[in-house]
Amino acid sequence: MTADQWSYLHNDRAERNEDGYVWSENSANYVAMCRSCHKQFDFAYRTVGREGLAEVIAPLIKAAYAAVNAERRSVEGQAREASAKAAHAFLDAQDKGLGSRYGKVPIEVERETHDRLVRAYSAGDR
Repeated sequence: MTADQWSYLHNDRAERNEDGYVWSENSANYVAMCRSCHKQFDFAYRTVGREGLAEVIAPLIKAAYAAVNAERRSVEGQAREASAKAAHAFLDAQDKGLGSRYGKVPIEVERETHDRLVRAYSAGDR
């Protein structure tokens, strides 16, 4: 499954509640989830509330982690690290007034990362 939805973690004490929709202005309070996990997470929140959420979702997190193979986890971790490195290089360049091309990852590295992700995802969820 693909983590294609953003789920609010219900961990912001300054959360907003408008027309029954609870949300946060802080993007750090969201996590990417597949649709199935997102629905289970929201159901758990509605069932036990903020205080009991961590205990209820612990088995869901464990099951989701077990459903992904080690190679895919490794490739996704490397992709996140590369993305963070590129973002930091971009921000450093902006701070130095060097423009957005400074610190850009070579295209060969981008292609290699893409190919590894394709291989990991084509291997399936297990």
